Amino acid sequence: MSVPTNNPDGTASATSSDPGAQVGGGQALPAPLLTTRAALILFGALLAGGTVAMLTYLSAGNAAAAALAGLAGAGVSTTALHGLIGH
Repeated sequence: MSVPTNNPDGTASATSSDPGAQVGGGQALPAPLLTTRAALILFGALLAGGTVAMLTYLSAGNAAAAALAGLAGAGVSTTALHGLIGH
């Protein structure tokens, strides 16, 4: 996406909207908290951990065991997704 700006000579130009690009008063935009890749990996781990926890609770009926299984599933899937999703 490009943002039109006015040059000192009165002409207009388009600048890219990089996260590190300069804005109006010369201030740089803040860097994103998470990259898209990191957000995708964490969201996938959340889904996997939630699914494991739900299935464990439905089969065992024990909330503590379901929570531990969900955390373990989220941890394992985080490392697996990290390896599967390229940089």
